[in-house]
Amino acid sequence: MQRPIGQRFDDPDQLFNWLHEVMIGVPAMHFAVSSGLSARLLDGPATVAELARELSLPEEKLGRVVAYLAAHELLEADGSGTIHATARTARIQEWGGVWQQAINTMAAGAELGAALRSGKTAFEQKFGHPVFEYFAADPALAGRFAEFMAFMTARTADFVVGTHRFERFETVADIGGSSGALLMRVLEAYPGTRGILFDLPNVVKQAASAIDASACAGKIELVGGSFFEEVPAADLYLLKQVLHDWTDEECVRILGAVRRAIAPGGRLAVIDHILSETPTPTEAQSTDLAMMIWATGRERKLSDFEGLFAASGFELARVSENPSGHSVIEAVPA
Repeated sequence: MQRPIGQRFDDPDQLFNWLHEVMIGVPAMHFAVSSGLSARLLDGPATVAELARELSLPEEKLGRVVAYLAAHELLEADGSGTIHATARTARIQEWGGVWQQAINTMAAGAELGAALRSGKTAFEQKFGHPVFEYFAADPALAGRFAEFMAFMTARTADFVVGTHRFERFETVADIGGSSGALLMRVLEAYPGTRGILFDLPNVVKQAASAIDASACAGKIELVGGSFFEEVPAADLYLLKQVLHDWTDEECVRILGAVRRAIAPGGRLAVIDHILSETPTPTEAQSTDLAMMIWATGRERKLSDFEGLFAASGFELARVSENPSGHSVIEAVPA
């Protein structure tokens, strides 16, 4: 449960400080990653002058950014002027995709009013193309988005493979599986099984090297394609943070492709937020607005998922509800 933003309005100073931290802190941490600052400090300590020279940045201005990061205890400066990385600096670097996602969301979100009037998404209103078309033309940005999705997977994976237990299966297909991070966790938790990573061709191509270097090398088949058309055959399907990107009509097309391919006795696991029946300050409620900014989709109540399943030849089987993140909603062929 998140703290309602409205409660911050009771203290104007608290409200401003919270806003100021976000609007300055996020660009500063994004800069630390994109400029190479955090990666360089993780290789070893250096003075601001050394950092400026190595990163080809103006020393005085870089020093001001470093001072901000040190003031907020994200790196350390000793008495001699040497800058040291800390565990928090490592976290900054690990969250590179998160900072990029935040930057893009705020930039696109500023166009929300215009987008509602034009009928476009806020992302398209800002950047000129729908999000996945834009990513297809910008591999570097697509890579950052894949990092963000891997981060979201890491937050969810323990729940998916621990709290929720899948019935016996032989082949699991992760549809729209991005980097394959969740698929690898599932295969590790269920020895003797095999996996299929299915996503757009450029996405699975980017995932190949990490999968080949993992303990799951040789157990995962990489397949590129469109989940609106057809998906590979399997007896367990994962759809993590996929349906929330799309309209109900588009979701039925995706689920229909799975329904046509699923093996007899197979199961579908939708891994998504579940909206509460009444508005609540949760991650699900915030993400519902984020989907309005990024795509044509939305977060859904459990009854909404049941409607999608019924329209595509599935029926709800069981739910493992995650109060602090993504739940697992299993369906079987009707």
